[in-house]
Amino acid sequence: MRKRIALVVSTLALCSIASAQEKSDKFAIFVMGLDSAAPVANSLISLMNASEPLEAAGPKDPSKVVVLVSCMPRKDGEPFACMYVSHYNGPSFKTFLGAGMFLATTAETVAMNFLGSITQDILERYEKTNIDNLREGLEVCLILTDTKCNIPGPLQKEFDEKQLTLGQYILKKRE
Repeated sequence: MRKRIALVVSTLALCSIASAQEKSDKFAIFVMGLDSAAPVANSLISLMNASEPLEAAGPKDPSKVVVLVSCMPRKDGEPFACMYVSHYNGPSFKTFLGAGMFLATTAETVAMNFLGSITQDILERYEKTNIDNLREGLEVCLILTDTKCNIPGPLQKEFDEKQLTLGQYILKKRE
């Protein structure tokens, strides 16, 4: 299990995109878990900070993904029954990336399972979600303005332009 997670996490390092404005080359993830989920969230944060490509972000730090951990109330000695939901944390959109549930006797075991699942969610959906959100933002700009809109960097190859009007965008989409 640890080897699989290490492989997935190392693959994530190759897939993450770091911009010049970021302080770290690590992929930042904000993790939140209150009450009965706190031990699992804390273990998940520790695992992320110990990994090479990931880091847990604070509430005011820029993060690329937001993860909410929730667990059923439990008494001492009872297993942890928990779930997580991950969202892409875009500039103007929060988009669902994935979710998972797990039942285990320790918070660390749940956190290890969640780390693998969250990493898989990111690898499978992050880049496409980012591009889709950039495209939606460009479309909103084009609809709301009579002049040209700047095309986000990742979309410039697709349109072979740095700026477009709505008419140019429609023509390029039909090509």
